[in-house]
Order: sequence, then structure tokens, then C-alpha cells
Amino acid sequence: MKITGTHLGILVMVLYFSAQACYANEIYVNQVGDNVDIDIVQDGQNNSIRSLNTTSGDASINGSNKTFTVTQQGNNNRAGFWTNGTNQVMSLIQDGNSNVSAMDNHGNNNDMSVAIDGDSNVTHTEIGNGSDINNQISVTINDGDSNTLYTEVQNGSTNSIDVQVHKQSNNVNRVTVNGSNNNVKAWQGKHEDGSIDNDETGNNDVYWIVSGGNNNLASYQTDDNGNGGQHIANYVTGDNNDVKHTQRGAGDHNGFVEITGDNNNVEVLQRGNSNTQFADIVLDDGHTVDVYQRYGSHTANIDLTNSGGGYTLDLDQTANTNQTYNITGTCATAYGCGLIITQN
Repeated sequence: MKITGTHLGILVMVLYFSAQACYANEIYVNQVGDNVDIDIVQDGQNNSIRSLNTTSGDASINGSNKTFTVTQQGNNNRAGFWTNGTNQVMSLIQDGNSNVSAMDNHGNNNDMSVAIDGDSNVTHTEIGNGSDINNQISVTINDGDSNTLYTEVQNGSTNSIDVQVHKQSNNVNRVTVNGSNNNVKAWQGKHEDGSIDNDETGNNDVYWIVSGGNNNLASYQTDDNGNGGQHIANYVTGDNNDVKHTQRGAGDHNGFVEITGDNNNVEVLQRGNSNTQFADIVLDDGHTVDVYQRYGSHTANIDLTNSGGGYTLDLDQTANTNQTYNITGTCATAYGCGLIITQN
């Protein structure tokens, strides 16, 4: 089926395909105009939503004040959207295994959400160019194993990204940000209301690659069953960023932070029983660093190279087992550098 149109008024379109009839069906969407509502439901396997007219093959949606909702239930489905405009609400729901989705947004004040239930799914959500501001991205894995999430701000500011992964294991969450004043959160095993997934089984990874200033970055992992380790890696280039990552639970924790820039704030909290907690931090130029390791066996490697302003470091390790740290720092400032180390 093909949907092509230019609309200046209001269009409401609902498409539904029954479960037993919808196998390897394709819906092509090329939409230009404002004030459009589109709701598509596909129930089955090997279905796709795309476009004939874009290089990527993704559905093309141009205009403002649009609502576009897609629901796919089944396995091996594909959904791709390329959007350009303002005040758009884009929603994708996939329930099944081995599905692929991509959403690429160009414009301001848009709201994109992806919700996935199932295993071995891949989703890519992106904000596109340098003038993009005030966009919201929400990606949620409600339940599933071995899912891969790519979330990107290619070049934009004042955008909000919220990625949540709940339950199960072996999920990979990669976030790339190029811009300033963005708020980015990645949650694995914890809900925004503070509740914890008690059946989280671990072996999840979070990777940050950030270039820009004045960004707020927060990641959280929990593994209360202790069946696998949790891994967070932060690579940040820029000034005045706030980086916070928290790991808790019974599994092993690995945290890595590497920052190039000035006046960044870093907070690392690792907490768990009978596990190994490893923090590796490499920084330069005038940062504030707080590292808290609780219970378990601790190792902290911290490299502070300062060619300008002073830095402060507060390392607190509390446990009944081995606690080790390695700190390298060069303080090249008349104002001095601060260092506090506590072991209990």
C-alpha cells in the first residue's frame, strides 16, 4: 500500500491489518503538509513501513502539527521514518523479536517515542542537524534480551533524550551527542519513579560518546540478581558538562570515564554486595570528581592531567574487603588542587 499526499487541512487516517493476513506486507508513506494524524497497525511477520522516494527507504513525513503512530506486533518487522518539521508527535510500538526500527528527525519541538517488547531487536533514533532544538526522544525496552539501541543527537541543542531498559540481560545502549545544553538519561533496571526491576539479570552495556558543552548526562544500572556484570563507558569532549553514573546490585560493575575539556563535573557511584567494582577515570583541565564505591571489592584508577585550572577529587571506598586505588595527577596552577581519600 502507498500513502502519498499534500494536505493543508486536517487528515485523519487509520490503517489496520489483521494478524492472520499480514505477512510480508509493505506500506509506503510520503506525506507533505500540516495538521495530519496517521495511525498504522500491523499484526504479523515480515512487514515494513517505508518510502519509495527517499534514499534510505524510510517513510517521509514533512510538515508541522502532525501525529504519526505505528504499532507492529510480530517478528521480523521493519519500520523507518524520516521527518522534517515542527510540533510533530511520532510514536512507534514494536512487540516481538528481531524487529528493526529507525527514526530520523529534522526540526524543532518534536516528540519521538519508541517502545519495544521482545528479544534481539535493533532501534536507531536520531535528531538530525545543527538547528534542531527542543526535541524530545524517549526509547524504552520494556522486557527483552539482546536488544541494541542507538540514540543520536547529530548536531543540536536543548534536546532531551531518555532511554530506559527494563528486565533481562545482554542489552546494549549506545548514545551519541554532538551539541550543547542537552539532557540525556540512560536507565537500565530502574524506572523514573525510582522503582527497581527486581528481575534484572545483568550483562548490560551503556556507551556515551559526547562532543559539546553544558550537557547533563546521567546513566543508571542495577543488577539485583547478580547473574552478570554491568558496564558503563563515557567518552566526553567539551566544557562544563555534568556526568553522573550509578551502578548498583549484586553483579560486577565496570565504569570508565574519559573527558577532554575544562570544568567538567563527574560523579561515579558503585554499590553492591560480594562483587567487584572497577572505576577508570581519565581527565584533564580543572574538573570536580567524586567517586563513591560501597561494599564489594573496589579498584579505582584515576588520571588527572591539569594544564590550567585546579581540580578537586573526593574518593570514598567503604567495604570489608580489598580496596585499592591508583591516582595520577599533575597540578599546574597557583590555586592548587584538592584531594580527599577515605577508606573504611
